[in-house]
Amino acid sequence: MAILQKAKNLSLVEDVTRQIENAILAGDYKPGDKLPSTRELQTIFGASLGTIRESLAILEQKSLLDVKKGAKGGFFIKELTTRPMESSLELLMRHAMISHRELYEFRTNIEAGIMRLVVQRATDADIDLLKEYLGKLHGCKGNGSSGWVNLIHIENNIRKEFLRIIQNRTYEIVLMPIIRNLQQYARQHLPGGNPEIELACRYWDDIVPAISERNEHKAAKLIKELLYQFMDMMIQRGQTSQ
Repeated sequence: MAILQKAKNLSLVEDVTRQIENAILAGDYKPGDKLPSTRELQTIFGASLGTIRESLAILEQKSLLDVKKGAKGGFFIKELTTRPMESSLELLMRHAMISHRELYEFRTNIEAGIMRLVVQRATDADIDLLKEYLGKLHGCKGNGSSGWVNLIHIENNIRKEFLRIIQNRTYEIVLMPIIRNLQQYARQHLPGGNPEIELACRYWDDIVPAISERNEHKAAKLIKELLYQFMDMMIQRGQTSQ
């Protein structure tokens, strides 16, 4: 069970919040666990009820706690996900504080960095698996919009393989919400079809061999070119439709 201590006199709210947050992140409290009641926390921390409630409100805002009402209610530990980041991105997009071009440029440079790590860390078995995806991508050819939808799904799986290969969860936390946000925009302004499928396949036909050849510069350059090609198409069509 979590080790919670009497709170320090300096900034009680901050100290209570920090202790509970650390206990959650350390795994002392698991997703679905119920925190002690506010009265119990008041006794544990030696703090006022107002301080406890303020700290719990902060933790709820951080999406660490879920509040349930009723006789069996209370504060429950939430599973950590990227949903808060996705929601924040969506809000920023709606208020035009971040443009789709800015997101795409950020994504493009992040993926180029990932490609360099993939080249460095991929095993021969990893590369064989990536080569199998080329056949799946080519299977989308000639199938119009349905083939395009399938190609996007396969590309997402390839990127998941990249993240598995590099073994760095930071990239997944930062990158995947951005990709999902941009794909929502693309569904409106870049429905895709046979020409787009052909273009994507041509790039992947060069990217995977570049990984196999252990050519970091070439692999990174190609993924940037691929993404910039589709960024320009998507944004141009989005501006035309406005």
